[in-house]
Amino acid sequence: MITLDDAQAATGGRWLRQPLPGATPLRGGAFDTRALGDAEIFFAFPGRGADGHRFLDRLGPRIRLALVQREVRREAEAPGFAGALLRVGDTRLALQQLAAYLVARHRPRVVAITGSFGKTTAKAAVAHVLAGGRRVLSTPGSYNNEIGVPLALLGLDGTQDAAVLEFSARHGGDIDLLGRIAPPDIAVLLGVGRAHIGVFGSQEAICRAKGEIFNHLRPGGLALVAAAQPRLRELAAGHRILTFGRAEGDYRVEGLATEPGGHQRFTAVHEARRVAFRAPVPGAHGLYPALVAWAVAGELGLPDALVAERLASVPALRHRGERLTGRGGAVVLDDTYNASPETVLNLIETLASLPEPEKVLVLGHLSELEEGLGESAALIGTRLAPPLTRCLLYDPCCPGSAERLARAAQGIAVQIVADLPALIEALRGLDRPGCAIGVKAGRVAHFERAVQGLLGARVDCRLQTCPLLMSCTECEAMTAA
Repeated sequence: MITLDDAQAATGGRWLRQPLPGATPLRGGAFDTRALGDAEIFFAFPGRGADGHRFLDRLGPRIRLALVQREVRREAEAPGFAGALLRVGDTRLALQQLAAYLVARHRPRVVAITGSFGKTTAKAAVAHVLAGGRRVLSTPGSYNNEIGVPLALLGLDGTQDAAVLEFSARHGGDIDLLGRIAPPDIAVLLGVGRAHIGVFGSQEAICRAKGEIFNHLRPGGLALVAAAQPRLRELAAGHRILTFGRAEGDYRVEGLATEPGGHQRFTAVHEARRVAFRAPVPGAHGLYPALVAWAVAGELGLPDALVAERLASVPALRHRGERLTGRGGAVVLDDTYNASPETVLNLIETLASLPEPEKVLVLGHLSELEEGLGESAALIGTRLAPPLTRCLLYDPCCPGSAERLARAAQGIAVQIVADLPALIEALRGLDRPGCAIGVKAGRVAHFERAVQGLLGARVDCRLQTCPLLMSCTECEAMTAA
């Protein structure tokens, strides 16, 4: 928790209006007046189309502090706002300064997680396990960038003894910035793939960007990296390093067995310790969140029995391998949140592990492939093979990608679908017992519309892409039947 006086000191701002006691406590922040929630601090971010300074008149009574970066005429621009106005040089920087202040003040044990895939799932598993014995703050959803991470950290109030954070990067320097705000005690690098290779230029550039997570690792801290990629150990050189992997690493797996629902049961091994676990998500890639959670929990002193109990109850994440049942009885895996090449291959592997004889893969716009589309599509295409029985492709944003995937398929039926209604109709025709349907696309495609259509919802939105981050199931443009 931070006070008005703290906010001014941390940012070096100048009061335009300060009618409240300096010791007034503040918690939570927002930058969108449409989503203030319980926030008590508002950050007026500049922008051409959505300048926060233009919406100060919409601040609710809960907001006690508004940070701005230009002069504001309160009566004209913020009529009725009874809180304090603090002018700073840069409101985004001020948000980061407040978050760094809280981390330094309250000093929770920081667990920072990054990688090209699996970050949110691993974060959720780690946070859920630690919450069995610690008071935990974690970044909600995909709050993983230079805005989302600091906003989450504004929830620190001194009662939490651990903070589990997801760090993402779209450019070099992004993760270094987040590490300066919240220096980790445990830095986890899950793996480096080819997502956003069109932005970074090469996989080595992605490695360097992800490796920034070790730049601010606290003295004596732990670097936890995937054993399958030796380059990750090089990135963590100079720190205490432990590795994890399916068959190799300091934390590894034995006795792997698949349940009817696709979840994995296995014995996790670390030195002389052997613990029976159930993976928190279906598919063999669900092993890694479990191993990471076990390693982190051990570092923070939690007993193995508690870890096993908590892992067995990790809540399913929406649109991230979420297992649903079609109205006709098909197994539906909604994995529509992202579509890096590695996560597409993971979904194929999960489908292959299911007992249903019909295994159908549905791919929409794979936006995370970007300029690396050709090579990545060829890699995915070679996996379009038995035991998959069918593949449906729908990509209105980049129809050439569907054609490239279809050409690379290896002996299964592949259908390119012209529009969303036709896709939903085709999926409903496959909705029957004995059929498993995995649905995958990049977030911008909002491909959960296909899943909801399969499940019987009326899909009214016809946008090919959508700028909103909310799920279509929460949007008024799509109405349940």
